[in-house]
Amino acid sequence: MSAFATFRSLAFLSVITCGLVTAAWDGVRRMPWVHDRDRGDVVWVDTSPR
Repeated sequence: MSAFATFRSLAFLSVITCGLVTAAWDGVRRMPWVHDRDRGDVVWVDTSPR
């Protein structure tokens, strides 16, 4: 395998990997639970001794 073929394979692999990462990141950003700001009331429980 020549150096050019190795470089071409690595470049192709990096393009595919970047595309998959970008697609996954875009999919996660569009999920509704990422943008859910109102998750209900927060109840704080005081566990400190009195």
